[in-house]
Amino acid sequence: MEKMDVLEYLKSRQNELERVNHPFIHRNLNFRYLYSYGVGVLALGSMKSMSELGGRFEYFMECIALPKEQREQIVVDINNHFEFRLTECIKILKTKEVQYCFLIDLYLLYNRAEWSLEYCRKVIENYVEIFHTSEPEIAFFEEFNDAAVKRDGRRARDYYHRFRDMGFDISYKMLRYFFPDFTEEDEYTDVTVFAGKTFCLDKPTKIQGDIIVERGGSLLIDGADVTINGAVLIDGGRIRMKDTRLYIEHCERDSFLTVRDAAVVRIENVVMDCNGQCGFLRQKSGRLLIEETEFLHSVNERMIEFYGTYAEFLRCSFSEGEKGFIFAGGASQMKIANCDFFHANAEYGGAIFSDSIDDIVVEECSFRSCTAKYLGAAVYFKHFKLGQTVKDCVCRDCYPKENAVFNSYGDDFDLKIR
Repeated sequence: MEKMDVLEYLKSRQNELERVNHPFIHRNLNFRYLYSYGVGVLALGSMKSMSELGGRFEYFMECIALPKEQREQIVVDINNHFEFRLTECIKILKTKEVQYCFLIDLYLLYNRAEWSLEYCRKVIENYVEIFHTSEPEIAFFEEFNDAAVKRDGRRARDYYHRFRDMGFDISYKMLRYFFPDFTEEDEYTDVTVFAGKTFCLDKPTKIQGDIIVERGGSLLIDGADVTINGAVLIDGGRIRMKDTRLYIEHCERDSFLTVRDAAVVRIENVVMDCNGQCGFLRQKSGRLLIEETEFLHSVNERMIEFYGTYAEFLRCSFSEGEKGFIFAGGASQMKIANCDFFHANAEYGGAIFSDSIDDIVVEECSFRSCTAKYLGAAVYFKHFKLGQTVKDCVCRDCYPKENAVFNSYGDDFDLKIR
């Protein structure tokens, strides 16, 4: 009986495991409800569409994570408050990114229609008119949709290139949502991002040479899979990495990313593989905010050297650091929480070395197989002072065991040695 219960549970979770997250799953609930309402006009607006598209629309609402009570409210509002809710919906469909994704969701439903084709086509035409969508944009969505239905990747790429050559842009993430088998790869050689320009990487990309971001320029790496033979220099510009995998094929510099002058560096949900070529980051000013990121295989320098004002590492993992992982210098303030450090080696501070005169907080972290030649297998504080905290941390197989953390006051120290 217990085995059957487990099987039933796994079966009930099957749809969740197979579900593709909607691009706007992380938007607020009000946005997701109004967006879903607008899509629901196509799926539930006629008896024919409701009968053949209701199941697919239910799947869409799972993908966008709309709560059950909100799903039921859509039917009520379509029947009783149609114009009012539709007016609210149109207000949130105001950017090209949102409108393009909205049209994709309409086409994904339209492709399932047989009896309600005429109704669905009319709904799409009305939305396109409301959005003031241009003829080239309309043609792109119709042609790309046809290629997606027929699983014709070559035609899909041709339509995308033509669309981009006309000056339009749609993210790779959106195209993959529209046509999961769609693939595209960019190649660049020695990129300079000038003031007022944004260089965006959002797809599989190969780069030969360096990326230099000048003051006033921006580098955005979002949803990309990047292989690079070179390095990145931020000289007064901006950089953000998100939902990305970055592999360093070769690098002549000690650190792959050098930030000489920047206000904020943000890195979220990134896999950063230094491939035994270099360290990852040397930042001399500004703030550094890193979440949910995996750092792998650094040599020559620590994975990260930070001399700015404030750095924060949340839920990150560090693995294989030949010269250790994190260095805090100057007057930098730092918080490191819920992070895992595995297999680091250094003379002092196997995983973390602080030369900062400001506060350093390390909490709820795990140190495994971290080694210091002299002192501080896990953490080494150069200055013996207040404001250096190691709390609720665990140290496993780290050497020397007798001083896993060096130069911390007893009240600011809670480390379990295993």
